Amino acid sequence: MAGPPAKLHLPFAQWPEADQRLWASAVAEDDPFADAPGARLAKTTRHSRWMAWRHFLGFLTITEPEALQVAPARRVTIDRVRDYARHLGETNTPYSVACQIDAFYGAARILLPKQDWTWLRHMKKRLFTAAPKPRRGPVITSMQLLELGTALMAECQVTRGQPVGLDTAIKFRDGLMIAWAAYLPLRHKNLAAIEIGRDLIQCAEKWCLIIPPEESKTRVPIEFEIPSEIEAYLATYLEIVRPRLLREARCKALWVSAKGGPLSYSAVGPVFTRHTTKRLGIRVTPHDARDAAATLWAVMAPRQIGIARDLLAHSRVSTTNKYYNRAKGIEASRQQARLIAKIRRK
Repeated sequence: MAGPPAKLHLPFAQWPEADQRLWASAVAEDDPFADAPGARLAKTTRHSRWMAWRHFLGFLTITEPEALQVAPARRVTIDRVRDYARHLGETNTPYSVACQIDAFYGAARILLPKQDWTWLRHMKKRLFTAAPKPRRGPVITSMQLLELGTALMAECQVTRGQPVGLDTAIKFRDGLMIAWAAYLPLRHKNLAAIEIGRDLIQCAEKWCLIIPPEESKTRVPIEFEIPSEIEAYLATYLEIVRPRLLREARCKALWVSAKGGPLSYSAVGPVFTRHTTKRLGIRVTPHDARDAAATLWAVMAPRQIGIARDLLAHSRVSTTNKYYNRAKGIEASRQQARLIAKIRRK
């Protein structure tokens, strides 16, 4: 039995034809001569702006359906967006409202790039200014994550030729993932999606991580060397632990679940939070691991903080300098390993 029709998030098929045409043009990727601003966005950013626009249309469907007959450029007015923000405020925190209006501002910019959206930009800035700031994550550095990860793996005592229990295999996998994040702090999505032979590649005697720009949030290609300090752990995982977990022969995922298939995106976060809450007394997420890397450089080598930027792949790049940024990524991963080694020696 079908449920009641959705009141918000107007489905794309029900958008006004003008809006559908604008969106299709904004995200077109098959025309090399077209200037499609949405096509240059990362998939997650594009999706959030698409959802923001359909949410606004859903709001108008309830409150002012006749507005859907108005041209998009004339439909988005200060009064309507103000009413929309008030509507959001009924079920969202002020900071969440500001984030959603920010996403709507981004959608308006790619759908109607020639329109002057200064007033909308000022509106979302005022919302952010007025909203209480969300609680910041725990202040840690990569060193705590590395120590936790290596401790978990050491406790497993995995050796070649000895049987490995399921709980032990899971614990070793978790430890490697946490230690990995200390050296190579990837975004949650990229960490979860690593595949052997596609992203994790063996070159001669070194393992390299290569993530193309289309899979990176900022369209920055990510290319790191796996530090020698965790190569032995990675080898143990690939040769002994991962085969113990694996049940799907065709699975190429680096991180394997207890069920024998790829570890899902939603399961990666609990790997971090479960162990950090128990061992460190604080809840650390994959995103906090990225903050930890930046904090490490800010505390230990503030004059070289730019290395953290390269390590986290924050810079936006064009095609002409993509090879330069790949070199920066490799060097940043080497510098991260050197800094950690230096601290451990002390």
